[in-house]
Amino acid sequence: EDDLNNVSVVPNPYIVFSDFDKMAGDNTIRFTRLPKKCTIEIYTISGELVKRLYHDERFDGNQVWNLKNSSGQEVAPGLYIYVVETDDGNKKIDKFAIIR
Repeated sequence: EDDLNNVSVVPNPYIVFSDFDKMAGDNTIRFTRLPKKCTIEIYTISGELVKRLYHDERFDGNQVWNLKNSSGQEVAPGLYIYVVETDDGNKKIDKFAIIR
């Protein structure tokens, strides 16, 4: 049985650096200790859906997010809510921050 209490986001908070400091692979956060199959929904603090990620990985409990919304635009700094939900309806709701 999957224990959603162990799910976390790293790094949290995520600190945005200047474009000058960016390297390939930057601007990502990782959802860790995920169940084998789940959906991750990311919302603004006001409840607007930013992105929906589908995790279906038998051996890797991580899911990377590139900090872009469904339209491909980078998200603004702020507080975000995420919901991890399994196929059987179990949910975890938590938050993370993006700081400029």
